[in-house]
Amino acid sequence: MTERLERRKISNPPATPATRVLAETLAPWKLAFDNHRPEDMAELFSPDALFQGITPALLTGREEIFGYYDALAPGITTSFQVVQTRELAQNIIIGFAAVTFTYPDGRTVPVQLSLVLRREENTWLIAQYHVSSISRGEPSSTAAISAMMNPFWADRD
Repeated sequence: MTERLERRKISNPPATPATRVLAETLAPWKLAFDNHRPEDMAELFSPDALFQGITPALLTGREEIFGYYDALAPGITTSFQVVQTRELAQNIIIGFAAVTFTYPDGRTVPVQLSLVLRREENTWLIAQYHVSSISRGEPSSTAAISAMMNPFWADRD
């Protein structure tokens, strides 16, 4: 495909209760991530959480999630923006967030994050977490088709 795709900018989603819950769940995640506190991060997940970070490993449960975050080098920080949310059931929220990881050398890695939150008693926990990387540069024809179908294709200029 020779024509360049128009990339959709991410706008602020409407302030719904589900959007607030997702943002309020990601705020302590960001704080714990930025301060390299893997034990605090693991506590944000349900005991039976399904997790796929930026690596291909599929993880289950807080202990494996702790190991993933503990292995990351200190000094990486994050920023996030909630893109969309849906309340699937009374105690289940699904959502998407645009996340950027910033390394101490200034390098940034934008990703798409998909989450399922489950309320257990009065606490919202992450029950499913999946990161998808975003390719940089001109999309290939396969990437171009994916980009047209991808609601998170953000303008990174």
